[in-house]
Amino acid sequence: MTKLKLNQQTRAHGRLTGLPRLLGGRLCLDFVNTIEGRISSQPEEFLTDSSGLIRWAYHVGLVSEEAREDLLEQARQQPDRAAARHREAVALREAIYRVFLASAQGQRPLPEDLNVLQEVYVEGLSRAELSASEAGVEWIWATTRELAGVNWTVARSAVEVLTSLDARRVKRCPGCGDCGWLFFDATKSGTRQWCSMEGCGSRAKMRRQYQRHHGLGGA
Repeated sequence: MTKLKLNQQTRAHGRLTGLPRLLGGRLCLDFVNTIEGRISSQPEEFLTDSSGLIRWAYHVGLVSEEAREDLLEQARQQPDRAAARHREAVALREAIYRVFLASAQGQRPLPEDLNVLQEVYVEGLSRAELSASEAGVEWIWATTRELAGVNWTVARSAVEVLTSLDARRVKRCPGCGDCGWLFFDATKSGTRQWCSMEGCGSRAKMRRQYQRHHGLGGA
């Protein structure tokens, strides 16, 4: 049987093709999902370097096309600094994943993972600015001036979800034992099972039908 790439048929969602579809429902969860097939035998990494991080930031709408080009130029001029921010981004992503997974499983997140998230969040907050508008006063977080702004904004998203009741609605998609993406279940009943019905949900349904037809039970 030919192996289909997860959610391949719906990956065009977002600004760029060739990057994962945005199915998480929250920015931080889409960031975690920059590994496709996380729990499969052949996961696919999309944040392979700093340019991949910048492309993803543009893909999800964090930065404009002009800001994307500015950040790419910064990365070319300061490769060591860009590489360090990329390593920070990957470490942040994995810490966020473990924190949400622990929460979804009714466990306490590890202090070291919370510390990784806290450090990036506090750094971002220290660079944020209070701004007044007709709607009131709010924090304006830097997202376009430097590459670190991407990490700061992701950390802010994760903290906002984790410190609210919304954290209970974060789930991990089982796929067919090969997905592992996190998603926010916004359904009223709270019974959503898959990152997407047309992707993992459809594959799981076809597998069950195949098993029933061939008398395989839960094999």
